Amino acid sequence: MTISYSARFQQKDAVESYDAKEYAVGSYSSAIWQLQRPVVEKMLSDFRQSRPGPVRLLDFACGTGRVLSCVEPFADTVDGIDISENMVAVARTKCRRARLQVGDILTNPELLQKDYDVITCFRLLLNLEPEMRGRILRRLREVIGPDGRLVVNVHGNSNSLRHPAVVWRRWREQNKKSDAMLNEMSPAETEKLLWENGFRILHKIGFGILPPRIYRTPLHRLALATDRFLAGENAWSRWSVSETVVATMQVVPWEAWNRAARSTCSATSDGSSPAA
Repeated sequence: MTISYSARFQQKDAVESYDAKEYAVGSYSSAIWQLQRPVVEKMLSDFRQSRPGPVRLLDFACGTGRVLSCVEPFADTVDGIDISENMVAVARTKCRRARLQVGDILTNPELLQKDYDVITCFRLLLNLEPEMRGRILRRLREVIGPDGRLVVNVHGNSNSLRHPAVVWRRWREQNKKSDAMLNEMSPAETEKLLWENGFRILHKIGFGILPPRIYRTPLHRLALATDRFLAGENAWSRWSVSETVVATMQVVPWEAWNRAARSTCSATSDGSSPAA
């Protein structure tokens, strides 16, 4: 039976395994984070310098604090939210300034503040059940500032060289009671998901062209050097295993209609005629 994402990391042993294995020294995820981290830091540093006032940041689904501990120096006010108490307990040992909270933003909307300048969201969208992705994005859109930035990561690109291994593993485990997370999304699917929920993509940055399996061979140093060379906002990103997307809020058609309707009602109530 498949475990829902919200239930997956409620147990302490699952959290300990995630932190100790997924991001162990020498692991594939750790290698990709080595490539992502300086890019994220520079992005936030440049963004902060471009802002005249204080920067408010939310790391949503902050987990054990890997990303949050990295980004908190680049904002004046920092929040971290996760649905797992055990995840947040680990994050508290890594983060110095962030205000950490536990809860579900869909059932407890008061957890979120208003007008965040930056919202980061790593390793979440892909792991969520498909029907939950839009609901979460729409809720985050409600609390991001007019010129804010959403930085999301999709760590399983169906166009990448990793895809055949994922297909093989799905086939191998289809009759097993496995809770392996084998979701994938293409860059086009990611863009469509964001667009449909009110976000316009500004940048797409790819990390990891070579299949993760190579990182478990004597060629791991060469693999990391190759992926470092190919990483970035370039033509290779569409085939990268992991894609980091920077998006901003867009006015979706139904919002434009609502605004026009409100304007018309206001003009009518004032006794004036709406413009033809």
